[in-house]
Amino acid sequence: MNALGGVLLAGAAAIEGAFAMTRWRARRDMFAAASRRAAALNRRIVVVGDPDAGAHTRLMPAYGCGDMCVDAAGCPRCEYHIAADLTRGPIPGLADDSAVVFVSCVLEYVTDVAAAVAEVRRIAGADDNLFIVTVQPWTFTAALYPGARQAGSTAAAMRPITTGHKFAASALLGALVAGALLSTHPSGGPR
Repeated sequence: MNALGGVLLAGAAAIEGAFAMTRWRARRDMFAAASRRAAALNRRIVVVGDPDAGAHTRLMPAYGCGDMCVDAAGCPRCEYHIAADLTRGPIPGLADDSAVVFVSCVLEYVTDVAAAVAEVRRIAGADDNLFIVTVQPWTFTAALYPGARQAGSTAAAMRPITTGHKFAASALLGALVAGALLSTHPSGGPR
């Protein structure tokens, strides 16, 4: 194994892991803040994004189901949940200005970010009642996670992930892996 290539790959993995932990903490902290806001206003909390759907969230949950969980595929482990597409108009049973809304890494996967944001704003009634966590747009996760369509550091900053973006992230990751796997003689040729 090429030592420098191995170090670079391990460094990239450590950085990606650090960003994943930062997202986990952001989810935990934002859910706690949303819960406090809901209690202060005597409102229910609507969670958008199945708390058990992520690759590592099943192992170490960062947030709960709230009083109602909404996800395109539903939230099967939550007592009260709705399978709904945020981009298709009012979600049945969720009235205007009726809840505090916590959104966890969902906007990256919807077909129409503006429509999804409009729907969660409708339910929240005010931006003070809306808590949104996104995947950091500069990470491999943002570019390469299956089904990801947009990336942005805020709801307003979401932009489509282009084929070029996916290609560049894939090429960089491939180069890091190849660099870690390739061994060379001191003369520069293959062993």
